[in-house]
Amino acid sequence: MALTGCDPETSGKVRYKPAMLPVALTVGPDGVAVEGDTGVVTPIGEFSIGAQYSLPSRSKDEIYVLLRDQKKGKSGFDKVFRVRAVGDQLTVVVNGSSTIQVKDGQVLIDVTDGAVKKVQFKRVGQAAVKEGGDSYWSKVGAKWDKGWDSSLYKPFVFTRWAYDDSTIGKWCGLGFVWFLVRLALTIVLLFVDLALTSIFLVAQVAYLFWAGTGRNIVWGVATLAVIISGCRLMFY
Repeated sequence: MALTGCDPETSGKVRYKPAMLPVALTVGPDGVAVEGDTGVVTPIGEFSIGAQYSLPSRSKDEIYVLLRDQKKGKSGFDKVFRVRAVGDQLTVVVNGSSTIQVKDGQVLIDVTDGAVKKVQFKRVGQAAVKEGGDSYWSKVGAKWDKGWDSSLYKPFVFTRWAYDDSTIGKWCGLGFVWFLVRLALTIVLLFVDLALTSIFLVAQVAYLFWAGTGRNIVWGVATLAVIISGCRLMFY
């Protein structure tokens, strides 16, 4: 919300680019869809893994994203997309947590097991730039992103890991049973994620002021509180 003031059309002095590109690839039972600014992503096509194929040439500010499904067809297929980086270096973020580095202008993501739901694109080292130097909010935003990337826990990571509805129509009804099992696990883990996400947000704020030391203190205090509470329940 604070960074909305960094609009070049309103201030004239501050240029800000959000960390994430305004586009994502969503993977579901019906295939892959482009969500957001469709002008950033261009579908190239599907290519058999077993066959040798070459991709069209790309410019320096573009990358190729290969979504590999090894169960499709006899030998599996790569579904290829070209993403415009618009002059920025990019990393690829899977399901909002796992980060994959782009190498030689390409990134390969295996979607065979159905665990991959969303693929996003993050600018590397992107921050707001103010004439004459970095603005206060650009430094805050950059430090927040750094704390987010280096944190071992990301909000609702367990819930996202547990939930999967891709098996509902499979295995003659057993897929639906498996979906119900994972849904029940998702609901249980949701309460765990709510508690951990609350601690994560406090730790992020502490990171802004005292870097890794502040974050470690928050997680340490939370861990001690859990241990003490557990011991009290055992003895009383």
